[in-house]
Amino acid sequence: MLFTHLCLLYGVDGKKLIIKISSLYHHFILSTNNRDVSFCCLANWKLERKKAVHIEQIILSHLLKPVRDVTLHANRLLDNYDEVIWLIGDGRSGTTWVSDLLNHDKKYREMFEPFHPQHVDEMSFLSPHEYVRADDSHDQLKHIAADVFSGTFTHPVVDSANHSHLYSGLLIKDIFANLFAYWASIRFPNLKIILLIRNPFSVALSKSKKKDWYWVTDPMLLLNQRKLYEDHLHPFEELIKKTSENNDYILRQILIWSIINYVPLRQFPSNKIHIAFYEEVFADTNNQISSAFRFVKNTRENCHVELDDETIKRPSRVVSKDSSLFQDKSPVTSWKNEFSPKQIDAGLNILDEFGLAELYDDNSLPNRKVLNTIQGL
Repeated sequence: MLFTHLCLLYGVDGKKLIIKISSLYHHFILSTNNRDVSFCCLANWKLERKKAVHIEQIILSHLLKPVRDVTLHANRLLDNYDEVIWLIGDGRSGTTWVSDLLNHDKKYREMFEPFHPQHVDEMSFLSPHEYVRADDSHDQLKHIAADVFSGTFTHPVVDSANHSHLYSGLLIKDIFANLFAYWASIRFPNLKIILLIRNPFSVALSKSKKKDWYWVTDPMLLLNQRKLYEDHLHPFEELIKKTSENNDYILRQILIWSIINYVPLRQFPSNKIHIAFYEEVFADTNNQISSAFRFVKNTRENCHVELDDETIKRPSRVVSKDSSLFQDKSPVTSWKNEFSPKQIDAGLNILDEFGLAELYDDNSLPNRKVLNTIQGL
């Protein structure tokens, strides 16, 4: 009945929508290979709860797109998007969770991975982790980036979590933007960029459990980007080739992690980017989120945020049941039980080539002094 009323209210062809919903569901199952989803009947929304909410958001986002777009554009005309936070990081680094914490009060319009080259058709011209030199014009990227950072760009998946009427700022989160973030910061100086870093072993382990998701799995794809090679990767050519040839999934991911974090750390002046560590946010959530807001607001004044335990502990929409969070394991240190000493040593050797081996101590906690060395402070 609700489905019929919604179709009549918004002038939607119900049959076409059912086809669209079925297509979305089929794509979801194929793309995630999720065996935890039990689907009794599409019309009754009988899904495992967390996944159901995400799918429902996307479906409703398609259904309500005309109405939602009017609301989003009205906010832009009211200059409600003047404050723009851009949260970037590697996939499986906790960007979705940290984005949820930053937007705990739903103040911001959340844009979920608008620069994703596979999930967003308008971004298909980008390669994953595409590098753009600071002085490159790249008119195609500049044009669509202007739409994203102004709030003009809308998309059913990107905007699937937005259900409010009024917003005060944009919160954009991306997992394939590290290597053109500096280029963007020059052309869009109002951006407040937060780079989220998580222990590379934790990231590699998490990706290895989601191999059917969209990741870069061969570091040669980065080495073959000519400008990236000339500007940053030439000293690491042999390491990249050797790691690629060895075909160890974990070591490949640690190398890719090294590259996509090393480049922005070298590019950005320390006052133009806020470095957040997943492990610090996990251990001291309120102070770390407050620190991020002090950077965003460009103030030394108190921006303290006091989040309740339910908000902090709420799993993000992309967490699955194989996560350490559901197995009573620490998401900070549990990776140590998954790898052999030989594999850990090999990973540390890769990190050492980039000056990143001591970024985390023996307790898997970040050492910010290493950042100062990399950033030349």
